[in-house]
Amino acid sequence: MTKTQQSKPEDSPRGGSDRGEPPDPNERLSQLQHELDQHNTRISHLTAQRDALNQDINDLSATVQQVKTTLINYAAGLTDVHTRFHALDYFYEQKSKMILAAIGDKKGPIDELIHEFDSEIDRMQERLRELNKKQNEAQAESDEAIAVQKERQQEYDAANDYQQKVAGMLTDMEGLRSQITDADDKTDVASMYFLVGELHQELRETQIMSQHELALELRRRLGELETAKETARAKSAALGNLQNEYNDHKTKLDTKRSGRRQALLTQVRGMFPVPTSSGGTDTSSATGSTGASSSAGATAAASGPATPSTGTSSPAATQKK
Repeated sequence: MTKTQQSKPEDSPRGGSDRGEPPDPNERLSQLQHELDQHNTRISHLTAQRDALNQDINDLSATVQQVKTTLINYAAGLTDVHTRFHALDYFYEQKSKMILAAIGDKKGPIDELIHEFDSEIDRMQERLRELNKKQNEAQAESDEAIAVQKERQQEYDAANDYQQKVAGMLTDMEGLRSQITDADDKTDVASMYFLVGELHQELRETQIMSQHELALELRRRLGELETAKETARAKSAALGNLQNEYNDHKTKLDTKRSGRRQALLTQVRGMFPVPTSSGGTDTSSATGSTGASSSAGATAAASGPATPSTGTSSPAATQKK
């Protein structure tokens, strides 16, 4: 073996410099950590989606069971519902024929009474819609006034804090001056060029007001703020009044609707009182006797023409005798 051949392994050692520098483990660690963070972010996002989906599944399962129970219960009572409904429908058919034959000239006034009552409810409902529209408009105006007041407050605060703002800007520019001086000492021309440009920009943007100018600015901002507060108070008061009017009107409408049947029945009985056995009239509005008295009157009227009265006794009294 020649000397040249023996020296070759030493001239080109395994893993020599021609392969470049070895990778920095810190960079690799940072890269892996970044990848891990990305995976963890995706896992967190998927976990949140999974939990939300599980909750939706649980809620829907409960709802499906609820629907199933509702349908089973409804099916169990459906026959009774049909029976009761058909009984009521048959009752109506019978009594409507009787009363149409017996009502006579009382029908017109009663229909007019019902029409007027229901028309009043319709008018009240229309008024409620108008009040609701006005209430919504007043709410929007009040919200806008509050937003304007907030803006005016911020503008006044900015004027009131003007000295602190200027002091902060001066401090920042003094910091730039120190950086420029440091760059100058180091003959760092590039940094100095950039920093001098920044200082120039801030100097151009900084306007130092006189005491008189600041006083005028504060007065102007304070006047605008007080005007905004007054407007907001007025809008809020108007909204409150409309809300109260709406609520009061709605209460009256709800009361009129819920008491419609009894109120009309009382008025009908007042218009056409039922004679009593004592010779007087019965205008009682007790709901318990409504069905019985109405049915009895309708049946008697439908049975045939009325016979002349020979005394004060009613048919019921005659039967008792």
